[in-house]
Amino acid sequence: MHFTLKQLRYFDAALRIGSIARAAAEMNISQSSITAAIDSIEQDIGTELFRRIPAKGLIPTDTGQRVGQLVTQFLEQARMFESDLMSLSGGPAGTLRLACYAPTAPYVLPPLLKRVARDYPEIRIDLQEGDMHSINTQLKSGTVDLALTYRRETPEKLPFTPLFRARPWALLPANSPLSQQPAVRLADLAPLPMIMLDLPGTETYFLSIFSSHGLRPDVVHTTKSSSVLRGLVAAEFGYSILNICGPNDRDGRNGIIALPISDEIESPRFGVACTHAAQRAAMVQAVTSICEELSENGAFDHLILRDPT
Repeated sequence: MHFTLKQLRYFDAALRIGSIARAAAEMNISQSSITAAIDSIEQDIGTELFRRIPAKGLIPTDTGQRVGQLVTQFLEQARMFESDLMSLSGGPAGTLRLACYAPTAPYVLPPLLKRVARDYPEIRIDLQEGDMHSINTQLKSGTVDLALTYRRETPEKLPFTPLFRARPWALLPANSPLSQQPAVRLADLAPLPMIMLDLPGTETYFLSIFSSHGLRPDVVHTTKSSSVLRGLVAAEFGYSILNICGPNDRDGRNGIIALPISDEIESPRFGVACTHAAQRAAMVQAVTSICEELSENGAFDHLILRDPT
């Protein structure tokens, strides 16, 4: 077989995007280069890998899907190999594809990115945000190297470094009668209107917090944005439950106040997950070590409401 690393990258782009024209635009090359790469790989393998369907673009065959998985895995390993070679003459270097659970990104990313920029200026961060399911998919497919996310949505077999436990807490309008208490009970919250963070996996989790105590919340609004959620609570449309406590959630000046929940409830671990291929790469180990050091030094403590008991 005589295809090159460049041809494999062109093939991978075409498979991911499903269009020769858009793949060529992403790779900043001619469409004929994408077509030539696909033709060369099909010729070497001896079978059709794509079907060209008008108005639908490129549709991979079953063999094309399997080849694509192998190509993606190989390109991930090649990129880590290139990064480690670059790191031999100095500190860790290369492009790190980092995903972060979107509602936590404004709070956990700034201290991490500042430290990476200071300690390892040769590491470039390719940042992506998403919900837990999409991050899980990206990890399994190898399209990201590292992810800041919750353990409960990370495949058990992937390496995971816990940073802290994110105990659920209640977000209430500042003038709610409950806001004057040191903590609230689920039984006090359940009859009140609730605003639900509606991302894949979150509804099941938050409902389970109540159902484990024989309760069911009265969900009146849902939103995919934690910022919109906070705005609705401040406007007194209801309360909510979250796991990460922002710096403006505690004092009531923004019309909201965070309170711990006194019931015994599951507190998921938040941490760093990575792919097996990336686990030993110098830049992945460097960034993971920074995350652990930040956690040990209390950089994330202000995001957590402690168990009131």
